[in-house]
Amino acid sequence: MHVEATHGFSGPPYGRARKPLRKSGLDAVGNVPWGTHFCQFYATGEDLLDILAPFFMAGLEANEFCFWVASHPLGVEAAKSGLSKTAPGFERFLAEGRIEIVGSDEWYGGAGGFDAERVLRGWLDKLDVALERGFDGLRVTGNTFWLEKDDWESFALYEAEVGSVIGSRRILALCTYSLEKCGAPEILDVIANHDFALIRRDGRWQSVKSLAYHRAQQALSESEERFRLLVDGVRDYAIFMLDPEGGIVSWNDGAERIQGWSADEVVGRHFSLLYPGAEGRADLQFAATHGVFKDEGELVRKDGSTFHAEVQITPLCDDEGRLRGYAKVIRDVTERRRAERELTASEARLRATIEGAVDGIVAIDERGAMLSLNSAALRLFGYDLSESIGQNVKMLMPEPVRSEHDFYLAIRSELQGAPTSGEGREVVGQRKDGSTFPLELTISEANCDGRRIFIGFLRDLTERRKTEARMQKMRAERLDLMAQMATGVAHEVNQPLSAIATYLSTARRLLPRPETSAAQVDAILESAAVQVMRAGQIIGHLRSFITRGEPDKTLQSLHEVIQDACDFADVSAKTAKVDVMLRLQAEFDRVIIDRVQIQQVLVNLKRNAIEAMHASEKRELVVATSLAGEDLIRTDISDTGAGLSEESLSNLFEPFTTTKAHGLGVGLSISRSIVEAHYGKLWAEPNPGGGAILSFTLPLAREDQDRRGQLVLDP
Repeated sequence: MHVEATHGFSGPPYGRARKPLRKSGLDAVGNVPWGTHFCQFYATGEDLLDILAPFFMAGLEANEFCFWVASHPLGVEAAKSGLSKTAPGFERFLAEGRIEIVGSDEWYGGAGGFDAERVLRGWLDKLDVALERGFDGLRVTGNTFWLEKDDWESFALYEAEVGSVIGSRRILALCTYSLEKCGAPEILDVIANHDFALIRRDGRWQSVKSLAYHRAQQALSESEERFRLLVDGVRDYAIFMLDPEGGIVSWNDGAERIQGWSADEVVGRHFSLLYPGAEGRADLQFAATHGVFKDEGELVRKDGSTFHAEVQITPLCDDEGRLRGYAKVIRDVTERRRAERELTASEARLRATIEGAVDGIVAIDERGAMLSLNSAALRLFGYDLSESIGQNVKMLMPEPVRSEHDFYLAIRSELQGAPTSGEGREVVGQRKDGSTFPLELTISEANCDGRRIFIGFLRDLTERRKTEARMQKMRAERLDLMAQMATGVAHEVNQPLSAIATYLSTARRLLPRPETSAAQVDAILESAAVQVMRAGQIIGHLRSFITRGEPDKTLQSLHEVIQDACDFADVSAKTAKVDVMLRLQAEFDRVIIDRVQIQQVLVNLKRNAIEAMHASEKRELVVATSLAGEDLIRTDISDTGAGLSEESLSNLFEPFTTTKAHGLGVGLSISRSIVEAHYGKLWAEPNPGGGAILSFTLPLAREDQDRRGQLVLDP
């Protein structure tokens, strides 16, 4: 047999591991991945054996179960006879049950004629049996000589479905078509429904790629190149790949900048050279066992110097779960750690300053309750700390000033905008023993998590201990909040980004199909655009929350918000084959809410429910509303998933707690914070019908509130 090699496959240097390649046995084809669906046009039975004999021998030698649906010109017996002559060891393979040959009437026909669904199910059943018997996969061929003109259209639809069914499974499928039965239109249909076709030209077998397959390969190549450029363009992170034993196989520019080694110096060497004392070998085993390895520690540069780094190692597995290597990301956090140490030292100095101050310092809230007193203030008035915290500041004033509460008047003037902050005023203080003394009071204000806190500086004028000290406003808690919100952005924006990726992936799959209309693609792209705008809204609202501390609440219909949120996650539900039902039965649904934030809560809860049902046979998601008393509306999101254990129920809403393999563990925590910021409550409980129910309540809007939630007063 004379062949010409014109078809081949290659994998990307970066990114997720490609499917493992299998030997096709055909020089014109080369190695192909699982899920390959191609065809052969033949003129004679010799043409069939010319391709099928080496095709099946390669599969038998690679521990694949082989299955031939035979038809004219090679029936079952002729096929067996032909393989006996051309495939060494065929009789032994046949006796061992490693290859099976059946007639087309038995496989494609039957009492009811050709049934595409039955045939597709038959291929999958054959694969399941082969895997249970210990084979690596299934290699099949079916001859279509039996096909009549009247059946051609339905069979072409079946062939298109075959490609999508076997594309993600361990099956190699070769469909054979007689040139005697195919005209030019039929040949074009066949090529369009397969990855490529084998045709004999001038005595040589050549492969012809379908246009859709060629476009897909071109798009894949362009995507891989963009990803390579992206990785190489990242200079703040060291990103590189390891083989399963820890050998370095790729090295980006960021790795060279951070570590000091060039790619030529490290590729092929074990990654332990990056650790002082050749440490780090156990990290790969931990990542392979637990799905990811994260740590902080000291790494070494080429020049021998060390730096503090965040390290993450992620195992890369193929579609069969076999380890293909690791992706490792390193970030130099030396400067960040130095800044954190300086901040800690600054806070310690601030506490020492407050405690060491000769003036008394008292922190109070807007109601005048004392939040903290320093040692000088306690000595000044003679109280213990336990006697003072939570008490009104007027206890430090004598009568009649106590009734006039001069401290409170000073604070009240602050609230009304009078320019008293930083200006000293003379008042009279009273000690625990009842004695009085003159004080100079200075008021300063700080904003802590949206609350106004007033700091009172008290100087005993009796001893004339005057200083020029001024206290800084404390911002530590605000910085901590901003760090938490950064984590929230990573989680919340991931939801619309995932939806965008799904819409664009769907559009890309539809574009090569001849039956796809521009309206269909336009609708999908419009949905993706909506998700882009939604991501921007999320970032804008989170930024507003940081700077303003309050959500943008307006009068909304909760049922409309629920319907919009369900539309956002509709693609995920359809992809997961989840039946979504809305039972919006609350008679009154007007609420004062931040629409985007509550939509985020609903989308997060719905997607959690969809993910919880990925392994369930019954996949039903119900979103229901009802009135909870006169002032609250209740929303229940019920699923039929695996449910929640007692242990997970106890800490479900804690930050960084997750049951997902790749989750951040902040979604439910953020959702609870949003609901509580709307004066509601979020909780979880088992679903009596199996699965879980996530419920939350929100206050109903009063009839005398306008669209901004403000009270409307009668003139």
